[in-house]
Amino acid sequence: MSATAALNQKASVWGEYFSLNAWVLFAFSCVSYALVLHIQQKYVLTEQVYYNTLGEQLTIERIDAFIDKQNTWTWLRYFFIPVTLLFQTFLVSICLATGAILLDYKLKFSAIFGIVVKASVIYAIGKLVYMMVVQFMDIQTIEDLMKADVFSLLGWTGAENVPTWLQYPLSVVNVFELGFWILLAGGMSYLLQKRWTQMLGFVAATYGVGLLIWVLFIVFLQLNLQ
Repeated sequence: MSATAALNQKASVWGEYFSLNAWVLFAFSCVSYALVLHIQQKYVLTEQVYYNTLGEQLTIERIDAFIDKQNTWTWLRYFFIPVTLLFQTFLVSICLATGAILLDYKLKFSAIFGIVVKASVIYAIGKLVYMMVVQFMDIQTIEDLMKADVFSLLGWTGAENVPTWLQYPLSVVNVFELGFWILLAGGMSYLLQKRWTQMLGFVAATYGVGLLIWVLFIVFLQLNLQ
């Protein structure tokens, strides 16, 4: 098989996915996150979990008030799911679009935005898988929920074994983040008809740099608010 034929075959494989409707996949992501939130609120973060976690810091009355406030504003969390997803998608698209402009890739922002929407589905699937795993674990405190994240470095090292400022960076290094990078590279490969391995470098130099800046920003905030 010639190099051109191999490239066309890989492009067609990516094309089968990236030719799907972006808004249908966006709706799937929103529904998935809403389902995860419902399961987490109803079956994972129960009142007993809050009592076990906060019992040594707060009185029963204050814990009850905290739970009531959580329940009162749950609807707002559902409302912000699509808003948050659109904002995250926009930021990632800005990173990729900036790189495309610098490298003189003739791409519309809407095309890049659609690719990011489709690649982001991996996060929604990851949340569903994570929540399925949690159902088989004995979650007694919020710390137990963090330990249950077996798909990230934080889950393997244990939140209690690393400084607070290092917990977020370790949580970012996970299986589904890797899948997101691969899908982004595949999407760019589909748009530009280039090898996805070449586009993986493009993703690292654009989105990867943006992600690194964001992580450093979060760490900076944590260190200054401690």
